[in-house]
Amino acid sequence: MSKNLTQLASHDHKMTSVEKMKKSLSGPGGTIVLGLAIIIGTSALWVGKMTFTSFNVYLILSYLAIPLIIGIFASFSLLAGVVDLSIGAMVALSAVIFAFCCINGINEWISALIAILICLGFGAINGVAIVVFGANPIAATLGSLVGLRGLARIISNNAPATGSSSTDAIPLMVTGLNDFTESQVSFMPVLFIIALALVFVTQGIISMTRGGRHIRAVGGDITAARRAGLPTERIKFLSLLASSFGASIGGILYVGKLGSAPVTLGTNMEFTIYAALMIGGYSILRGGVGNPMGGFLGILIIAVFANLVDNKGLDIRAADIFVGFLLLVIVYLDIRRGGDAFE
Repeated sequence: MSKNLTQLASHDHKMTSVEKMKKSLSGPGGTIVLGLAIIIGTSALWVGKMTFTSFNVYLILSYLAIPLIIGIFASFSLLAGVVDLSIGAMVALSAVIFAFCCINGINEWISALIAILICLGFGAINGVAIVVFGANPIAATLGSLVGLRGLARIISNNAPATGSSSTDAIPLMVTGLNDFTESQVSFMPVLFIIALALVFVTQGIISMTRGGRHIRAVGGDITAARRAGLPTERIKFLSLLASSFGASIGGILYVGKLGSAPVTLGTNMEFTIYAALMIGGYSILRGGVGNPMGGFLGILIIAVFANLVDNKGLDIRAADIFVGFLLLVIVYLDIRRGGDAFE
């Protein structure tokens, strides 16, 4: 009798383990595992051994480093329940302002500071519109996206002549900045190392500090957060400033990497970054869920796919199709799982 009870208990334990596995695979963690496995497996079969060479790994990490920096800062606004669609245009504006100041003889460090402060100013405008006047975040930041890209084009068109007939980019080679963005340790780009360190730092902030818990609380249930006495408006406002700051840093780094400031820089970047964050467990439907490590893995999936497209010589727009399809699938899964956190 006791032997039968033991076997039944063991059977129940096995069933519980299976149920846990199914639950984990249906959540964001399962999305990441399956996504990485499928993309890496496809690349290994289609491209071959080159997928795992140190040079190819360097290309992947180099591709994702700057978007990862931008995405980590943008994730603060998602956690606080605010969608910021202006980050792509903010990247372009930062790059153009930085290049414009530099070719007008302003010191590179001061030019970078000017670009960052101006972007923070526009982030503050977003914050006032959303937090103070109660504007819908998507509508407000979509308006900013259009306006900021137009402003970037105007600044680029008014840049001093540099010998280039194109008005769609300001050519600029800052040697020190270029050396920094292209430097590497073994097969790892320095920018990626910095970005990964930022992931761990923000992971600690979100998971283990009072400020991180407050951000989650505001995004998860703003009414309960207000009743608990949390400064909800200030948290939302600061999260938008963080998003703008990350975009401004990204724009400056892109100038160093590209040797120019194209006005088209960052086009559709907001969708790519949000798709990656949502793969990693963030929710565009409500705040308070997700963590930086999941966001990093989500961006890694998109970077590996972009690398696969590049290695096979396919049309780069195939990556946009992939991201668009992912957005549709992930929004559906997000609705199904009710925005469960990636834990």
